[in-house]
Amino acid sequence: PTLACGSFQPRPTPTFTPIPVEDDNTAGVQETLQPTVTPTLILAPSFTETPTPTPTFTETPVPGSALAVGQPARVTAPNGLNLRSQASSGGQLIIQLGTGQLVTILEGPVETEGYTWWRLEDGQGNSGWAADGDGETEWLSPRVGEAQPVSRLPQVGDRVLVTMDAGIQLTIRALPGRDAPLVTRVDPGTQFTVINGPQTVGGLNWYQIRSDDGRLEGWAAAGDGNNRWLSPLE
Repeated sequence: PTLACGSFQPRPTPTFTPIPVEDDNTAGVQETLQPTVTPTLILAPSFTETPTPTPTFTETPVPGSALAVGQPARVTAPNGLNLRSQASSGGQLIIQLGTGQLVTILEGPVETEGYTWWRLEDGQGNSGWAADGDGETEWLSPRVGEAQPVSRLPQVGDRVLVTMDAGIQLTIRALPGRDAPLVTRVDPGTQFTVINGPQTVGGLNWYQIRSDDGRLEGWAAAGDGNNRWLSPLE
């Protein structure tokens, strides 16, 4: 047949050449293998429990049952108790404590010369050592009991008891001194509180005292050296 557009040149049919697929191992990229990590076992330090020591219990004597540091005691020596500078009969005499006097134990006991010694304080600023007995007679007792009159001079704040002989009254005056105006006279056994003193007038120590209800107030002598007219209660 005759072509309308001139001669026809047939085109060659293209041929397909497949491109080979490279293997992963030959692709030119080297796989980097991660090193295998071997876990390290960390041992916790062993703990050895330290046992808690059992506390040692020292029983504190019941007050009034035995002499003990920090506890009160009462002088029971019939003729008073010597307070000395050291736990020895050769220690310097500081003061003689009156029978019935209340003291506080500061230190002790110390065993020496066949006696048991305690360091005492008398509430008047004196401290020293005293023996608690001779094996037969108790000189210092933990049994303080009720407040009782003691043989010492009063001081401000003391509770005092009139200790005149039976049938004799204590004179209370407006001021210290035998010539001061009379306020009243009171019977033995009456109690007062010391609010002032002492003032020494006419050879006597005078104290200002007041009754519990506050209605009676005045000055009275504590004693004459041989007799105690106003005795502190301890």
